[in-house]
Amino acid sequence: MPRAEAPRWLAPASLALGLAGVAVATYLTVEHYTASTTLACPETAVLNCQKVTTSAQSVVLGVPVALLGLLFFLALVPLCLPVAWRSAHRAVRWGRVLFALIGVCFVLYLIYAELFVLDAICLWCTAVHVITLALFAVIALGTASLDAP
Repeated sequence: MPRAEAPRWLAPASLALGLAGVAVATYLTVEHYTASTTLACPETAVLNCQKVTTSAQSVVLGVPVALLGLLFFLALVPLCLPVAWRSAHRAVRWGRVLFALIGVCFVLYLIYAELFVLDAICLWCTAVHVITLALFAVIALGTASLDAP
């Protein structure tokens, strides 16, 4: 039985989301290493990028979360290229899903930290969270369409 083809919008949508994630994560990584002095984000009680990006939760095992996000998107972008979506290897498809799911789990932890530990929300971080969730949704839908009978 021939393998189903991916919808035409799938590769461009996942690639665009991945590249958007690279852009925002790059900005956050640069901000981390330059003392977070130019974050374009209001500093109110709830919205406070500086508080979030300089907190103890902004580093995991000595690695800045922003850098982890950048590495996540840089690893996922090649898996979102049209050639990767055309791959017949199930390991590529399910590896992409698993990697995106790990990203979602990490995002859920970060949202928890922002809401319940820091009592502050970073708009830039929220952009990364939304991109990650949207990318997972696109990847999951695309993979389901490829594995459909």
